[in-house]
Amino acid sequence: MTAPGSRVAGRYLLRSRLGGGAMGAVWLARDELLGREVAVKQVLIPVGSDPEATAGHREAAMREGRIAARLTHPHAVSVYDMVDDGGTPWLVMEYLPSRSLAQVLADRGTLPVQQVAQIGAQVADALIAVHAAGVIHRDVKPGNILIGEGERSDGLVKITDFGISRARGDVSLTQTGVVKGTPAYLAPEVARGQEPDEASDVFSLGATVYACLEGTPPFGMTENPLEMLYRVAGGDFQRPRNAGTLTRPLMRMLHNDPAKRPSMTEVRDQLAQLAAGRDRDVTEVLTARTPIAPTLTEVRPVGGRVLPAVPPTTEQPAAPAEAPAEAAAAAPARTAVDPAAVDPVPVVAAPPVLPAEPTAPTPEVPAAPPPRAPAGREPRPAAVREPVAPPPPPTRRRGRRLAVLAALLVAGLLAALVVWQLGRADGRTPSAGASSSAPASSSSSPTPTAEETTSAPPPATTPSTPPSTPETTTPTTPAGPAPGSAAEVEQAITGYYALLPGNPEQAWALTGPRLRAEIGSLEDYIGFWQDFSAVTLGPVSAQDGSLVATAPVTFVDTDGEVEDEQHEISLVRGQDGRLLIDYDLAV
Repeated sequence: MTAPGSRVAGRYLLRSRLGGGAMGAVWLARDELLGREVAVKQVLIPVGSDPEATAGHREAAMREGRIAARLTHPHAVSVYDMVDDGGTPWLVMEYLPSRSLAQVLADRGTLPVQQVAQIGAQVADALIAVHAAGVIHRDVKPGNILIGEGERSDGLVKITDFGISRARGDVSLTQTGVVKGTPAYLAPEVARGQEPDEASDVFSLGATVYACLEGTPPFGMTENPLEMLYRVAGGDFQRPRNAGTLTRPLMRMLHNDPAKRPSMTEVRDQLAQLAAGRDRDVTEVLTARTPIAPTLTEVRPVGGRVLPAVPPTTEQPAAPAEAPAEAAAAAPARTAVDPAAVDPVPVVAAPPVLPAEPTAPTPEVPAAPPPRAPAGREPRPAAVREPVAPPPPPTRRRGRRLAVLAALLVAGLLAALVVWQLGRADGRTPSAGASSSAPASSSSSPTPTAEETTSAPPPATTPSTPPSTPETTTPTTPAGPAPGSAAEVEQAITGYYALLPGNPEQAWALTGPRLRAEIGSLEDYIGFWQDFSAVTLGPVSAQDGSLVATAPVTFVDTDGEVEDEQHEISLVRGQDGRLLIDYDLAV
């Protein structure tokens, strides 16, 4: 019977059980020969197997264990040995203090896109070495990916359990044809009965990446394994909603046709490039640690942690109205921040304009502030009265100007009358000075006419000039659609897609903050659109007053494959008033 203190193959002393299930158990053990801690896994033969089948399972496990023992990769748990103890195969492996990725997802729900890309790239790099050794993992899933813990192993990503039990890992088929475990991460062709290969591992890694981003495998989860197999064999799943720049590579990994999936090398390179962004080198991504807990604490609750910083600013304006004592303390801060509002020196200068009329009210205003503590409040009422006082002086000035103009007009008329009288005394007809009279009289007659001309035109010219200016600017307003209208939304979306995929740099300038946060950088954005040779936008469906619209979009990738999608597009208004594409989601 297996228990702590037992020895396996006379060499490995079992210390404590780390985990296990129906197909076996994993123990922490000590290698008494080499003096190091190891993890040993007991590979159980399916119950009910006849002697021939039992021998076949044992030989297969021993053979693949020996192959796996030749693997050496920083992101794969090393297999040290494969031993037979009393007819039971035991796998001796590297011991890594860790949690499985499945446990991390159970605690955290989902992980950030860039972090998922880094984990996926490192696991893909390990699977390349596994495939090069002639081993198909067959069981890539979050439960078989370990995230190291402790000072020496924190954030170290390693894949384990690669292909030792062939088709009997978490999903096994007994002689009676009953599936045990969950096939949620199986490739569709494997669920249909085909032999697993490298492309099957690509799909399973894609399903693992999907679960990290969406919180559930592509085909969901169900307690009925046969129902799960039916779903997987059908190959239909919901497109990821949180994948961001990972969407396109992920959809290729999850392609229903194994021949159209990328190779594991292509997967590694794409994921590493997305994880690196513009700040890091790709090789750095493949060797970096992934400290799960700190990263998630910083990333996931960001929205909730920004909110506590807001209440202090909202409480401060409310405090003066409720507590005068607190307002006295707050007043100096406002005076320092807003000197223009507190320091309206024109209030002191304004009284000289009205010294004769409001003599009594003027001294009463400065007398009120001294008793009050919040002196910063007093200038505001004064500032309110200030604009009331200035209007009378301009009215008087206008009256004086009009009086002067009227006097000049009267003087001009009197001068004209005198000249007319003088001309009459000389025997000239008054009608002759109108227009066609002799030039001799023009030396005297034009003088009053010039005065009349100069006095009359200014009032006529002054009002006529301002109206002409707004008439010039008015025609530019109706050039585009009304703000917030369906036409404006349609114009923004159409203009954005017209730049793609040929001009991603210009299209990037039309993206909003949310989409940019999902994408990461301009380089990632350009890299995403390089996978397409053409993008066609269909009719945009929008409504007045709404910044959310829908439209069909057809993508043609560089291999000529065509994919039709229905997109929901959210917009946001930028600082310059333009509408920006803030989120673009395939639904």
